[in-house]
Amino acid sequence: MSDDGGSGSGSSDTAGAVSSAPSSSAPRTRVGSGGSDAGAPSYGPSFPLVLRRTGGIAGFDDRIVLDLDGRMHVETRSVHGRVCTLPAPQQRQLVALLATVRLDSPADGTSPSDVPSGDLATVGPDPVTDPITISVTDEQARPIDLSDPSLGEISALVGGLVGDVTLTTPATTRCTTPVASAPPAAPAVPAAG
Repeated sequence: MSDDGGSGSGSSDTAGAVSSAPSSSAPRTRVGSGGSDAGAPSYGPSFPLVLRRTGGIAGFDDRIVLDLDGRMHVETRSVHGRVCTLPAPQQRQLVALLATVRLDSPADGTSPSDVPSGDLATVGPDPVTDPITISVTDEQARPIDLSDPSLGEISALVGGLVGDVTLTTPATTRCTTPVASAPPAAPAVPAAG
């Protein structure tokens, strides 16, 4: 991706830096660490982010890993190994919005698997009986509370993104899904008589 991923603010910080290396080997990248009123660099989310959608009558259990460069790795009950890429304008918008989020430092010893999933934002007509929840945590296992009214635009983008990339055929996001090889065909048996 040749786009710098910046928010267009003209800032000279690293908030818009984009790494093309896979998330497992890329150094931690933070957004939201620039500006005269910004706190310590740990306030902005560290990529990659983990988006989880769970619950509902369908029993969602979706996990999407979102890299700073807009690449997503999607795993659901029925979709495995899908890789999607956000269009550059949507990636810039999401990164710019996330740069405004201030997160606390993670507790000592906290790992991403220790963070509760599915209790941060309830979406759906009847959250009491069939809650569908979307949770977001950064690389440092810090949750982003999507139920916070001030994060409505981020919540809407994340909800739409999760909904799209988990479809059998995503409607707006460019994705590739490995195709499972078909079992070998049985040999043809000649018809009797």
